Amino acid sequence: MLESHEIPAALAALREVALADGMLAPAERGVLEEIAALHGARIDVVDVDALPRVAPEAVARAIPDRHRRKRLVQLALVTAMADGEVTAAKVDTVEALDRALGVREPGVGVLRLVARGHRRLAQTAVRRRLLGSFIREAMDEAGLSGVRRLIGPLFGAGVEDRARAFRYKQLGLLPEGTFGRVFWEHCTARGFLFPGESRDAIAERMVFHDLGHVLAAYDTDPAGEIQAGSFQAGFIRRDGFSYLIFVLLQFHLGIQITPIAAPEVGFFDAHRVLRAVARGAACKVDLSDRWNFWDVVHLPLDEVRERFGIPPLAAVAARQEAA
Repeated sequence: MLESHEIPAALAALREVALADGMLAPAERGVLEEIAALHGARIDVVDVDALPRVAPEAVARAIPDRHRRKRLVQLALVTAMADGEVTAAKVDTVEALDRALGVREPGVGVLRLVARGHRRLAQTAVRRRLLGSFIREAMDEAGLSGVRRLIGPLFGAGVEDRARAFRYKQLGLLPEGTFGRVFWEHCTARGFLFPGESRDAIAERMVFHDLGHVLAAYDTDPAGEIQAGSFQAGFIRRDGFSYLIFVLLQFHLGIQITPIAAPEVGFFDAHRVLRAVARGAACKVDLSDRWNFWDVVHLPLDEVRERFGIPPLAAVAARQEAA
């Protein structure tokens, strides 16, 4: 979160990105208004059009904290992608901001590739960023066999483990409404294979993604996936932004990152995406960081959400309507 006195400079910087092409598109306006709202500013009194023009150096003087500078550059990248048209002018503006703030966010290079039409290279860069830390972790723990367990399922070359799969299937025996039972229902209704069930079943190390779907109550259609990935971006403490880039490219810009879902265009909604990030950031645990979900599978889902600071989606929507 930005400090209240930093909001005007931050919004003005994001407006510069949007105006790099000469106009403020509705999706870009939505980003600015949603960021203002998330920081407590009433949308009906935020005049986006009246924001002053601002140079990157002035933004640097207004926002000295390194962490908040990083978040602003990342929000600038979101703004550059918001209307679905990533242009050289927008990337130039983000890069100038990144340079002035001394952030060096790798996502700038990814968007540069997109703007130049190098979609395949952008795809490779994001995949490398997403999987890099997990691959290093798997190699350290179990060598090449660990790497195979992690990425083998993407190519139908995973490891079958009947005992592991059976443990997941037993979640269906838990009482209705428990976290584990709802997770079992989520996977079974969609035909998702449990870890170990076949050579192309999801790696157990990555099962936190669908656990997040259940906790956040986001569906698995494109609109739900972009929100689930945004939720992940919020709760992952180590480079969570890579997940936000992933889902924006996959479900908004039409650049396929994951081989298990078709690329989609136009599913960015500033209100839903940024609220999902905020919900994830409020989560008290990083679900991706070796979280032992087996300790809570027997608990009611609502109790698990409350324990980890995740309000039910309906309650979030009700508060948003009342705001």
